[in-house]
This record gives sequence, structure tokens and C-alpha cells, in this order.
Amino acid sequence: MGRPLPQLDNSEYAVGWIAALPHERAAAKAMLDTVHAPPRHKHAKDHNSYTLGSINGPNGEHNVVIASLPSGRYGTVTAATSAKQMLSSFPSIKFGLMVGIGGGIPSDNHDIRLGDVVVSQPTGAFGGVRQYDCGKVTAYGFEECGALNCPPEALLNAMGELQSNHEMMGGTSIPDFLESMYTAYPAMADSRRGPAYIYQGADHDRLFCSDFSEIKTIVKGLARDQEQKDLFRWLSPLSPSARHSENQRVRVEGTSVWILEDPRFLDWSSEGPSSQALCCFGDPGAGKTIISSVVIDSIRGPITTDSTIGLAYLYGDYRDHKVQTTENILGAIVKQLLVFLSEIPQALLELYQREAKQEAPLSKVSAQTFLDVACEQFSKVYICIDALDELKDQRTLLECLQGRSSMQLFITGRPHIRQTVQKYLKQRQEIPIEAHEGDIRRFIDREIGGPNDIEPDAMDEKLRLDIQSKVLASAKGIFLLPVLQVHAVLQAATMRRREEALKTLPSSLSDAFSGTVARIEQQPIAHSAKAKTIIAWVHLAERPVSVDELLCSLAIEDGDKAFNRRVVIDQETHTVRLVHYSFQEYLNQQSKMFGLSKEEWHSQIARTCLTFLNFPEETADDYMGITLLSYAATKWGHHLRRSEYLPDSPLELAKKYLSTAQVSNNASLHLLYREIYTGRHKDHELHRAVTLAHIAAFFGIHSVMLHLTVSGDIDSRDIIGYTPLSWAANLGHMPIVKLLIEQGVSVDPQDLNGMTPLFLALKSKHEWIAELLIDYGAAVDVNDVNRNTPLSYAVEYKCERAVRLLLDKGAPVDTKNKFGETPLLIAAHGGFERIVELLLERGAEVDSMDPYGRTPLLYAALSGFEKIVRLLLVKNAAVDSLDHKYGRTPLLWAIAKDHEAIARLLIDKGAAVDTVDATYGWTPLIWAAYHGWETIARLLIEKGAAIDSVESKYGRTPLLLALEYRREAVVKLLLSNGAAELMDSGGNFDLATWKGDGGLDGLMDHLGLTMDDLGHRLRRRTSRKPTYLEYFT
Repeated sequence: MGRPLPQLDNSEYAVGWIAALPHERAAAKAMLDTVHAPPRHKHAKDHNSYTLGSINGPNGEHNVVIASLPSGRYGTVTAATSAKQMLSSFPSIKFGLMVGIGGGIPSDNHDIRLGDVVVSQPTGAFGGVRQYDCGKVTAYGFEECGALNCPPEALLNAMGELQSNHEMMGGTSIPDFLESMYTAYPAMADSRRGPAYIYQGADHDRLFCSDFSEIKTIVKGLARDQEQKDLFRWLSPLSPSARHSENQRVRVEGTSVWILEDPRFLDWSSEGPSSQALCCFGDPGAGKTIISSVVIDSIRGPITTDSTIGLAYLYGDYRDHKVQTTENILGAIVKQLLVFLSEIPQALLELYQREAKQEAPLSKVSAQTFLDVACEQFSKVYICIDALDELKDQRTLLECLQGRSSMQLFITGRPHIRQTVQKYLKQRQEIPIEAHEGDIRRFIDREIGGPNDIEPDAMDEKLRLDIQSKVLASAKGIFLLPVLQVHAVLQAATMRRREEALKTLPSSLSDAFSGTVARIEQQPIAHSAKAKTIIAWVHLAERPVSVDELLCSLAIEDGDKAFNRRVVIDQETHTVRLVHYSFQEYLNQQSKMFGLSKEEWHSQIARTCLTFLNFPEETADDYMGITLLSYAATKWGHHLRRSEYLPDSPLELAKKYLSTAQVSNNASLHLLYREIYTGRHKDHELHRAVTLAHIAAFFGIHSVMLHLTVSGDIDSRDIIGYTPLSWAANLGHMPIVKLLIEQGVSVDPQDLNGMTPLFLALKSKHEWIAELLIDYGAAVDVNDVNRNTPLSYAVEYKCERAVRLLLDKGAPVDTKNKFGETPLLIAAHGGFERIVELLLERGAEVDSMDPYGRTPLLYAALSGFEKIVRLLLVKNAAVDSLDHKYGRTPLLWAIAKDHEAIARLLIDKGAAVDTVDATYGWTPLIWAAYHGWETIARLLIEKGAAIDSVESKYGRTPLLLALEYRREAVVKLLLSNGAAELMDSGGNFDLATWKGDGGLDGLMDHLGLTMDDLGHRLRRRTSRKPTYLEYFT
């Protein structure tokens, strides 16, 4: 017998190695100095097959876990799945190694071919690994698909040691390693006899033989993987995991876990929760975001690939309003759910392929469809939305998320959004959020002697206890305040100064922020100036800026002609934000920042951007140039607009840049065009027909446009048919709109979709601009390509003032668009009560129908808009209109959608009580029995509803539904009103739950009825199978 293989615990393995192909795994196994026994245990959802062993190094043995991808499955998605499963079984893995094929690395400097062993390393902000896939060759070279971040510092240090050893010793040890491997495994050397490469001749000069099945499999796998990546990119640009990782990093171990033991959380996260939503409201700085990260981790922990549970989350961020749209948020949720699946559902891929053909971004309607398909793959889906109050489209998002039975929502936000949440999430529980004393103590213990403590020796036990006592006493349920207080104390270098700082602790967040600003002012001038500039950039930037972008901006000074290397970039790139949304609000409330107005700071930022953009274009080849180029090229105009009338505004720099950039058609303009025309056209088309006037209108720079009225074309159309007036109306730049109209441009130019500036102003909810255009004669009866009118848009986007003005100007009130919708139908469906009232006053047709036969009353009933239902009923709307798709009347829709008050209104108004829907064959009384609505059921019975109506699909009666769902009050009501038939059409019904309570006698006692009562009320039908009375007796 051979010696038994060493058996180690899973926790002793620190290195993971994933090989894509079988022969790559063989090579990995051959590198092991010692082979270990198979793992003692694996996670239930871990489908990997492992080889375990160790490799000897100068510092001892390294225990390694080796796995390969499933046979025939390749690509980064499959690799990520294998890595995730590996981590579930080997939680102590610190480094992951992936052997890639590297088959398409474009390089003029290095002749890299298949079979070469390449070890790459980071340089600057390049992480060391670039991803090209089966990418495209463009006019600018290969198009890069992605890049990896830097490897861990320990590996980089080891690489440096290897390089230095190689320099000193010369040569390489790789042949020795290979010879040892051939000795141990002779079969691996057979194919390597003879020359490494023999030229095959011109007739056979091919890269590979296309009938190799493995190559075909790889190509198919890469194509499938590329399609998935294209889908993910199209779904959303958001990447919530980066913010979550940051929150995990700053979270103090053991804090905020109290929420996981709260009975309301335990109920919400159970298999049978009593409510769909759990809402956590708390004041600014109470610790809501950290609590969200704890909840996300607690849910994420047990979930593995192919689990029936899905999880998605988002951290709301006030800085990201432009990208955290409802469409992008829904797309990000779908992306996260798909990651839990081993394959993308075919139905979803087909949807994507249809949408991608149109080259349009994800719409809200499509996003909801994608979400529906994704949710269908799971038995339960958890959605966590942190800082809902920081999102711009709160109501739209909640509307899209509500009503899905498999979805459990966790929401945090400030107390002022409670009413908004209540409107959309009827079934919810609430947990108030405030800082717990134990969490604050843990934080203080971590900070004292930690990285933020500039002088750890300036501390004794008495001072430590004083800090705890005073900080805890002033916390008042806010976690952020103790954070700022403790940091203020630990920034003092002596015990005496720390004791003094304790005596003047800020008592509010505003006081703490004021103290921060004061300390910046007290720093040496050079340090203070940089700090002020950084805060101004972070606070006023149009989008989150990265560390590298900030460093580049600090390197540019007024008057520079090219980069001066004043800073060195050697950090990982992360975006920078203020410590908390509360600090952003504090700065917003100040009239000045560090002695300068907001306009002056915007002027400084614009000057930095324009100074850079006027550098020679070859600067873009410099890494620092590449870093700042994106922000400077696309955002300079927004900062200039906010400062253009200051005496030192950099207007001349802007004019110089625009005049030279357009002539040279340089890279910065291409970036700007891509920003302006996002997702609308191919890159090579963007420069066509774009004038300086379009750029000035896009940014809203009045002084530049005024200059162009003398020397430029201010009424031409760009690639999508927009004139400068179209852009100004769309983006809300009122001064530009006024100037252009006064210059006599056309007020009704139609773009490629038939939309005039009036349409665009209404779509963007710029009502004042819409009114100005109408006053200057804009057409009110024009149609776009979908036959919408300006009135349709004013209604859809809830522009009440514009609706009134358009009606005053004679806009047609009942025009139908391509989808058969009138303005009243749109308003009723959207719940716009005031606009419905206004349209009815102006004579709108109360019973207008769309192609599905749905009327305004039907839409209002199914959507739950009670006040609109009342308005329509006053105007004698047809109470029994029937939609053609589901065969439901307004009453059936109201009851099916759980709108009890509306159902009562319709019944009182004479709605038919025995109509049958086409979906389930249910009558209103069956629906009422299902919901357990005793009052509605009584009202229906009083109005003559058939008490023994039978559904068409399963043959159940109202009484059977009430029994099945234990609606005791309704059962009693139906029995007392003569309900006779207790059985379904199959004569079957599981009454085990009632038999266990004492049979029929127990049920009668439970309902307060006697056998005589029941016998009197039951009417047997001999033509049917035995009733349930016989099952009891």
C-alpha cells in the first residue's frame, strides 16, 4: 500500500488556481510538489472538481486549490461562477490565479503568440490585464473590452523579488522546472520531442484547423460570453458592488447586526413573511447605509449559483442623479439577478436581441419586462434599496417594483419619504433607525490607536473613558456625529489638546462640518489651497470624479501650455465623494465656500478644463492627459454656464478651444459628441452636421451663442434633426431659447421623430419654456411619428399649466395617438387627478377607448385611483365597459386588484354584479370571497349576485374559495345567505385543516352555527357528486 495522501482542512488553503482547458489543468497539477487528498467537504452548491496540493517556496509551502472550467464551457462568466463556488468551499483563499489563453494580444513591441507564457504587471493605473476578447479592430486600433484592477500588493512584491533575482542571477529556471516535470510525468513530454515549431509550407500555412471540435467549442463559448457581456453593458452602466465593497471596508465588525435579530426583520426574511416590504427610516447620519450593507451580506451569505433565491441591491447617491435613472436601476437589478443563474434565460436573450436591433437604450417598459422574466427564475427575490431619498425618480421606481408576489423589498431613507413609500407599498413593516450605544463603543475602540489616530501614545485609560462618555452622551441616535467627534479628538497630537478638544465637541452635524472647514483654513497655505480645491471639485463636479482626475486637475495652473509634472499618479482609481450626503447639504446651504462664491469655484473648474483642452493634442497620449480628457471634454460647458458672467470667466479660452477643436476634429470633440448623442448613432457618424451653435445650446452658454448670432449658423439641423433651439428647449436653457426666438429661428422644426421644440420642452417638464414657445406661435396641433400631440405630451409628463395653456390655444382634446390613447386615457391611467378634471371640463370624451376596449374609468379602477373614478362617475362614465384582452369590467378589475373602496363605488353606481372575467372565470363575488371582503360580499349579495356561481376553470364556488383561504367571516356570511354548493366540479377538496379542528362540529362551533342552522341553509343537488357535508359525516 502507498502512503496516504496528506489531508488538510479546507480553511488551510490560501491560493486558488482555475484553468480553462484540461491540458492547462494538467500542467497546473504537474507543478504541485505535494499532492493532497480530496477535500473533506464541499458546499452543497459547489459543482467544481478539485485537485489539492502544495507548492514549495522560499517562505515555506503554499497550499493550492486547482479547478478547471466545465468541459465545453469557457469565458469570464463561467470562470466567475467557478471562482464563486470555490470560495464557498474554501473561505480562506486570498489569491486567485487564472490561466488565460491570451490568444489575441495586439502588440507591436512584443511578438506574443499562442503557447508563450506571459506574466504581466501593472504600470500607472493599468492593472496588468487587458481584455480584448474577439474584439473589433477600429480606426484607432483594437477596441479594449475591459481591464482588471491591480493584483494584491503581496503578489506585486513577490514579482519584484523574482525580477531582481533574474537580473542578478541571469537566465531562467523555467527549463529546470519543465525538465523536472517531464521526469515525473513522461507522458507530458512525448509531444514535445523535436523542434518546437516546423513551418508547414505555404499550402498549409493556417493558424488552426477549423475541424478541431475543441476550437469550435471555444469559439461558441466566447461568442456566448460576449453576448452576455453585451447584454450586461446594455442593461445598465451601474455597478452597485463597488459601493457595497466600500461599505464593507468601513464597517466596524460587529456593528449594526442588531437588525438581524429584530422580530420584524426575521418575519420579513422568513419563508412566509407577513409583508412585502421592510422600511427603515432614520435621520441623516443614523447609520442606514451600514445597516443596508449588513442586511445585504446576511441575505447574500447562503445564496449560491442556481439558487432559487435572488438578490439585488442599489445604494442611492445624490451625486449620480444623471445615471441612477429608473431604467438604469431596473437594469442593474436584472444584471445582479442574472449573475445567480448558470445561464441567461433564452427568453431574455431573445428580448435583448429584438431590442438591440433598434440600437435604442433600455426603456422603462422594456426594463420592467426584463425584470419580470428575471424574477420568474426564482422562488423569492430580495431587493435592497439604500437611501431611497437620494434618488431622483423615487415614485417611478416604487411604482415599477410594487406588486410582485415573489419580491421582498428592503428600503432605507430619511423620514420625509415615508408618505411616498406608504402610497406605493401597502403591505410593509417599519424599523426606526438610530445609532446603538454598543455600535458607537465598538467604533471608538477601533479608532483609538487606529489609522486615524495621529499620535497613539497620547492616550491613557482616563482619556479613553472620557471620550466614550462624552461622545455617547451627545450622539442622540446619530452615528455620523460620533465619527466626526472622535476624528476631531484623535487629530490632536497631545493629551492636553485632546482634552481641550473634548470640551468643545460639536453638538450637531452642522457644527462638526463648520469645525472641519475651520481646520482646513488653519492649515499651511499650500495644503489648505489643495484641500479647498479638492472639496470644491468633489462638491460641484457634474459626476463623481476619480482620484486620478483630481490629481490631474491639481497639476494644471492658469496659463499652462502643457502638463507640468507636479503630481505623480500611483494610486488605484476610485471615485471620490464627500464623507456624507449631510456634508453636501451643509455646503449647499453656505453662500460661500472658503471665501469664494459657488460661481467663482465653477469658473475655476471651467478654467482648469479649458486650459487642459487647449493643450497640444499629443497631450492625450500622456496618461495624465487620458485621465482628465473625459471629464474636461464633456463637462467644461456646464461649469462655464454657471460662471459665464463673472469678470474673470474663461470665455476666451472657450472660444479659442471651440474654434481650433472643430477645425482639427480632435479627440475631445469625439468624446463630447458621444456624450451628447449617447446610444443614438455610431461613433463615426457623430461629427456630421454638428455646429458650434449646437454645442453652445447643449451647454446653455448664452454669451457664446450671442457671439455666434453674428458669425455662425444658429438654425441648422444635426444628425438627429435637432436645431440649437431643439437642444435648448430639451435641456431647459431658457436664456438660449429666448435669444434664438428673438433672432428669428423657426419655432417648429421637427426632428427625425417628428418632435418640435415644444414636444421636447414638455417631455423634459420645462413648462416655462413650453409656455414661451406657445406664446411665440408654436403649433399646438402638430403630430410626431407616433401621432402624439403636444397635449398628449403635456398630459403624459404631468405639465398641468401647459395642459391649460394648450387647451386655451385650441389644442384638440380627443386626438388619439398611434396606440389609440387619448389625453384623457393617458391622464386616467397615470393618476393625474387635476388634469383629468381639466380635460373633462373642456369636453373630453369620457368613454374613449383604446384598442383593448379600455376606458378611462377602467384604467382608473384597475390602478386604484379612487378620486379619478369619482370624477368619471359624476360624468356618467359607462360603468360596465369591458376590456377585450382580459374580459373584465371596472368592477372586476377593482376587486382583482384589491381596491375595495373603488369596488364599493362601482357597485353603488349600478355595476353588474355577475359578470365573469375571461381569465379565471370568476365573478365579483368569487373575487370578494377570495380576498375575504365581507362588506363587499354582503353588498354584492344585496345587489343580487349569484351566491353559488361556479368558476369555469376549477369549478369552485364562492364558499369553496372562502373555505380554502380560511375567510371565516365570508364563510359565515355565505352560509347565512343560503350558499348550497360546497364542492368543486371534481368533487375534491382538501379539508384536512378543518378536520383537525374537530370535523364539522368544530367548524360549526368556530363559526357560531348549529347543525340545524347548517341543515336549513344547505340545499343538496342530487345531480352532483356528494357535498362536503358527507365528507364530514
